[in-house]
Amino acid sequence: MGKSNQYPTEILYGVMVTEGKSGDYQVKHGQKLHPWRIGKHTKGQVVGPGQIFLTEKNQKVVLIKTAPLAFKNRHNYQPMGRFTSEMMVVPADFQE
Repeated sequence: MGKSNQYPTEILYGVMVTEGKSGDYQVKHGQKLHPWRIGKHTKGQVVGPGQIFLTEKNQKVVLIKTAPLAFKNRHNYQPMGRFTSEMMVVPADFQE
């Protein structure tokens, strides 16, 4: 990273999830991978695939994969809200 006012950036690919009656997470029907990015005010740390994070609108998303993102390109992606400590198994449809 170059300047002191820069922060780490990364693309987070994930799909929206809902909480089932038994408390487990399920991918919403017909979901496709969507990119978000780590923002300046993002709370928490990325753990890896299967981690649940919240969008800025508090929607729950399961992290499928990450990719590097140049700081100068960060505005091309929607920032996410915060990471949670919750995890789930990455759905088979999205495993590489």
